[in-house]
Amino acid sequence: MSYKEWEAVVGIIASIVIAAWVIFEALTNPPATVVTVASRLLWAILYGVLFNIAAMIVTAILVSIARRSEFKDEKADERDKAVGLRAMRNGYVIASITGIATLFYLAFGADPALAAYVLFGGLMLAGLVDSTSRLIYYRIG
Repeated sequence: MSYKEWEAVVGIIASIVIAAWVIFEALTNPPATVVTVASRLLWAILYGVLFNIAAMIVTAILVSIARRSEFKDEKADERDKAVGLRAMRNGYVIASITGIATLFYLAFGADPALAAYVLFGGLMLAGLVDSTSRLIYYRIG
């Protein structure tokens, strides 16, 4: 697998891990206010970024050891740009649908704290779709 494929795999794993943590926190410690939810989701974003960085470093080290050569990112070519654009389009569709769904959810008088979870969950799903699309597009050509 190429560096970009491993990057997509790490993105998939990160999306699943962070979403699972947010769901666990939401179910075990129900929020009282929007401030609590926003704080929790900001921490989740920070943890997601740190998880991605650490996971890519560990992946690069392990793959370098397995291959017995340096494992690094290649320069992006036209194929990489096309894959990135198509995958981003797929994620954007999910993010757009989530934004509209969140607005409808709020328009019908839903709890704003829960609406924040709906929006965050949809954006995590959009990231998952983007990473999964990248992996699929790289694998099928």
